[in-house]
Amino acid sequence: MSLFQTIMGRNVDLNESEARLLASFEQTSTTVKKHELLWRARSRVDELFILERGWACTIRYTPDGEQQIIELLLPGDIVGLREFTFRRHVTEASMITLGRVQPFPHENVVDIVAASTPLAIALFANINRQEALLTERMLISLHRSARSQVLHFMLETFNRLEKVLDVELASFEFPVSQRLLGNILGLSPVHINRILKALEQDRVLKKHRDHIEVYDPPRLIAEAEFDADHLLSDEINGLKERLAQLRH
Repeated sequence: MSLFQTIMGRNVDLNESEARLLASFEQTSTTVKKHELLWRARSRVDELFILERGWACTIRYTPDGEQQIIELLLPGDIVGLREFTFRRHVTEASMITLGRVQPFPHENVVDIVAASTPLAIALFANINRQEALLTERMLISLHRSARSQVLHFMLETFNRLEKVLDVELASFEFPVSQRLLGNILGLSPVHINRILKALEQDRVLKKHRDHIEVYDPPRLIAEAEFDADHLLSDEINGLKERLAQLRH
């Protein structure tokens, strides 16, 4: 099964023609270096990328040059989907770690939508999930303490990883630096450092360079006040039955 088939198959049950269509878009994946750019802001939109391995992010710059992380992208995510209708990219996309990406022309999205209603719904589900993550982060930043924001983001990231990889909450991959974590959450590096030291002293968790070790999962979950409802786009609200009816 191709990577694209796997990603879309998380949302809808693929029939043979849909599977063949997605397989026809399969291209040779490319190794990308840590910090390598997938595109620059204002460059022409021509390719999207499936993130096969590694972590990436999209970035916006303020008029005074300040950097703001928009999305944290994990294995199995489609990079650039939110901008596929734009003439030029409004973000910059950069790898956080070494990884592999599989490019595909953005026009293929039109072919997918034209060929299959279920595949179109699967694309909508991917876009909706990305938007839900951004909305949740904004709401959390307005109504939670900085410590709760950090814990919520870590637990959210674990839940996203759990959908695509075999991971355990006791210790899971998290190659996000303190500086990058502060950028994502809008907190200063000094504040992030203090929070992480306190979490370690309180025996909640310890952030290592490339992973998180959780000492007290129940306390992590309680303090994060985490609700996974915003991550349920994969369930597409019971629409699979209706989509199955359309095929008959």
